[in-house]
Amino acid sequence: MKIKKYQAKSFGAALRAVKRELGQDAMILSTEDRKDGTSFVEVTAAVDYDCAEPSVMTDDARPVAPLGNSDLSELKMEIQELKNSIENMKSSGCEISLPVDRKKMFLFLKERSIKEDLAIGLAERASSVEDIEFLVNGDIAMGGREHHGAAVDKGDRRIVMLIGPTGVGKTTTTAKLASNAIGKGEKVGIISLDTYKIGAAEQIRIYARMMGVPLDIVSNREGLNKSVTKFSDKDLILIDTTGQNPKNEDYIHRMRGLYELGHSIETHLLFSTSGDCDFFIESCKHYENLPVDCMAFTKTDEAVKLGSIYNLCHHYQKPVAYITNGQRVPGNIEFVDSRKLTNLILRTGSA
Repeated sequence: MKIKKYQAKSFGAALRAVKRELGQDAMILSTEDRKDGTSFVEVTAAVDYDCAEPSVMTDDARPVAPLGNSDLSELKMEIQELKNSIENMKSSGCEISLPVDRKKMFLFLKERSIKEDLAIGLAERASSVEDIEFLVNGDIAMGGREHHGAAVDKGDRRIVMLIGPTGVGKTTTTAKLASNAIGKGEKVGIISLDTYKIGAAEQIRIYARMMGVPLDIVSNREGLNKSVTKFSDKDLILIDTTGQNPKNEDYIHRMRGLYELGHSIETHLLFSTSGDCDFFIESCKHYENLPVDCMAFTKTDEAVKLGSIYNLCHHYQKPVAYITNGQRVPGNIEFVDSRKLTNLILRTGSA
């Protein structure tokens, strides 16, 4: 077992140092606000592997001072007691110890599926639920602008392409956006690049027939180019794409080739709130190779908690265009601002 103390300006900085030095399996034994000329936080952490000499660490992982001069036998005994305590903490579900005033805020956020490090950062800055609402709202809006409507004007004709991992609901969302535009009196055309998934072509055909919208199904960028030219009289062209693992470099390379055609394309990156948030966060670093304009969140009706929206907004820092909350077409789509998203995430106001 290895035990270390960390000193930092905040609990978030101390936790990051713990995770960086001891890894994800480290346990927080205690936390304490300290003053020694200046205010700082001291965190004691432990990890269950080969015994090493305990030391005091700062948030940049440099030793400060040893823990004491106990003889080796006493130290081993203390370590074994701590090891037993850690096992008891694990079995009881205890993950972290915080001062009471911060722990309440931390648990409030974690219960809403906000990631632990982000929850601690918010808890450090807040003393009430109202403070939390203000902070979450500000962080969601940090993409730089609110994003309203199905697309941003980039000329007389708008081209919107929907991308995202498999199963997030791109085809259904394409139909929702088409229906919304038709309701505003716009002429719409749909292009589908999803030739991989069984039944995808038939699904989009049904939607297009239902709405009376022309549809082209193409398999490469040359076909896409011809279809965009064909739909030159449309106000809005929606492009539905195949869902593949973004870790696939060939897939990302093929997607990049679509932008080389010279058309002004707005790209919406879709994530499902009922999916694996950690996978989506990992996916972001691959989607950063594409010119993504905004995010959208689907299947909010299927998710018990919506903290993943905050997690992804904080990580990716893109504006959110809309959310979907059901399969109905037309309908079940809402263009939202940061205040609406904050209410959904925290469930503190009307949704």
